[in-house]
Amino acid sequence: MIKSMTGFGRGSAGRGANKIDVEIRTVNSRFLEMKLRGFNMDPALEQKVRSLVESTLLRGNVQVRIELMSGQDSQKMSFNRERFEILRDVVKKIHVDYGQRMSLSDIISTNDLLTTDEPEELKPGIVLMAVELALNQVNEMREKEGHQIQDDILNRVVTLKSTIDAVGEISGRFSTEKQTQMREKISELLDGEVLDETRLIQEVAFLSERADVTEEIVRCKSHFTQLSLYLSQEEPVGKRINFLIQEIGREVNTIGSKSPQTDVTNHVIEIKGELEKIREQVQNIL
Repeated sequence: MIKSMTGFGRGSAGRGANKIDVEIRTVNSRFLEMKLRGFNMDPALEQKVRSLVESTLLRGNVQVRIELMSGQDSQKMSFNRERFEILRDVVKKIHVDYGQRMSLSDIISTNDLLTTDEPEELKPGIVLMAVELALNQVNEMREKEGHQIQDDILNRVVTLKSTIDAVGEISGRFSTEKQTQMREKISELLDGEVLDETRLIQEVAFLSERADVTEEIVRCKSHFTQLSLYLSQEEPVGKRINFLIQEIGREVNTIGSKSPQTDVTNHVIEIKGELEKIREQVQNIL
């Protein structure tokens, strides 16, 4: 079953001065983009957190906030004077060199100038446990929304199959209808003279060949079948479905340009509308 890239989850682990609270938010993105916020972790622990998130979420814009929830009142906070003075000088230099007025609040927040002494006994396992609990909730939400998206796309695929079948039926009548129309027009112009049936059949055959969309319809049906198969797979298929939608769009555009029949044109417009709705949904699936 497909998954959405939108999700939210919270997880807590530990107790007392070691209680960790993790909040994870995810939205759609072409790639995996991750930002970690909260208390400063040592590089080794941060890498473990990143690896855990990457292996679980795979794709999306991911915001991870990790907070030490308990014992905050007893923590010592200090003002980073050196950092403040460096940033102040940068703001002044920007004003002098470029004439652009900026305030420190435009580039930093209070938390950027305050450092907190984290408990020395904080165990990495507690942080990773809280992250894993939050990831479990994110995945549950992703799966639930993914199921809704899957149902919507499958319903639209049913509509697309029905519409392309109608296009096939209409196109199949083109030769007969065109021959009748041309016979009536030519007979009217000849005003009683003998109609050259052979020449008429040749002209109709030429026009029918130019307007034939059988190959495009067959490929569209094949793509619809493949789309349904992708939606039933467990692995991430969002990028593949997006490519498939583009291919279907090309075939439909060809049908619209080749067929002179008004009813076919109307159906092409309908198909394009459904494809656009599917494309919007696909942007949010893993």
